[in-house]
Amino acid sequence: MRQVGLIIRVGKKRAIYIPKNIAEELGIEEGDKMILEVVSSKIVLTPIKTKSKQEFWGEASEEEVEEAGEEITRRVIEGR
Repeated sequence: MRQVGLIIRVGKKRAIYIPKNIAEELGIEEGDKMILEVVSSKIVLTPIKTKSKQEFWGEASEEEVEEAGEEITRRVIEGR
């Protein structure tokens, strides 16, 4: 990754806007969360990348979901 030195302006309520090209390069989108740290009198922003629900849970076909549901039902009925 390249280091970039840009001059940006602090907006109303001290808002700092990340230039579009940098946000796109880093995959930062509106609503994303970031960690803000002050290190040696410098502001360091680190994007927090969370997994989507699909990445977290994975994929399953309707048949796999149905089989799992039936297996759970059998175990509950059998008292396991």
